[in-house]
Amino acid sequence: MSDSLKEYQIPHAGLKKEVHEFTYELTEAFFSNFEQAQIEKCAIQVHLTFDNRQEPYLIELDLNGTIWSECDKCTAPIPITMHASYTIYAKYTTNDALKELDNEEIVYISKDDNTIDISQFLYDFIHLSIPVHRICDNPGNTAYCDQEILQLLENNHEEKDTDPRWADLNKLKDKLN
Repeated sequence: MSDSLKEYQIPHAGLKKEVHEFTYELTEAFFSNFEQAQIEKCAIQVHLTFDNRQEPYLIELDLNGTIWSECDKCTAPIPITMHASYTIYAKYTTNDALKELDNEEIVYISKDDNTIDISQFLYDFIHLSIPVHRICDNPGNTAYCDQEILQLLENNHEEKDTDPRWADLNKLKDKLN
């Protein structure tokens, strides 16, 4: 594990049996630790609540912030606001095979583990929170929009509309409706 990811470990050993709160500020530096990261620019605040009063431990993540991604329409970088909440359960086990399982909701820890590493969970949950369709709120009318690409798309769309076969089909469709 990278030294820069050590701050994303919850030191559960030695914590009082109560609800603990942690906050993190995630930037590009966090995502640079992962090879397949799709996020190059961001400002994400993470509020983590760790409840170790009973087993399984309850870890609640609240993610708020902005990521920059390419617009699906004009390919310009645009800010995308995100908000998401996730829950993870941490459970003790003596079975090493369980610790190796990839589970998005349960992390298995042994009695010898002093910390719970949440860096991979943060990475995964943030990527899951990225919208499938990435288009700005007001396409074509923001400072981010690539007007040249939008104009090319509009011209291409107008050229396709002039095909007389489509016009005839549209007339037929209008008659049927």
